Amino acid sequence: MIASHFDESDRVGQIVLRPNRSWTWQSNTYFIGTLIGISAIVATSFLLRGYWLVLPFSALEMSALTACLYYCVRRTHQQEVLTFSIDELVIEKGHRKPERVYHFSRFFTRFMVEPAAHPWYEPTIAVRSRDERVEIGRFLTRDEKKRLVTQLRWMVGRFA
Repeated sequence: MIASHFDESDRVGQIVLRPNRSWTWQSNTYFIGTLIGISAIVATSFLLRGYWLVLPFSALEMSALTACLYYCVRRTHQQEVLTFSIDELVIEKGHRKPERVYHFSRFFTRFMVEPAAHPWYEPTIAVRSRDERVEIGRFLTRDEKKRLVTQLRWMVGRFA
């Protein structure tokens, strides 16, 4: 998802990039709860028949599934904020708060769109300034990357 805003009075622009989220965290917890409940019923029925070894493996399976789902959901909550001003470009990357912040002088900064090495892969959009390079929008789809390039051109054009 791409959201952009430009404030004419302050001459500051902002582009916010987020990956698509198919489900909310609450939907994911219902899903995991349902699977744990079904697994617990099956494991308990095996336990009552004397197959006690099913119970620890069932718990291990549900723990691994929960960890994998948490990892996937955490990846969908990452965010990149590009803030444009007259003098600089600031890129903030993180999940709940900025975990990495990059400051670039606008005069030396270039946006680079590198084509995909193979038709199955996505093109790469990067910010380059002197010897530093930062990829942006890695989680965006091909169509969203095209929109991002359009938004970047529009935003840079506002400062020309």
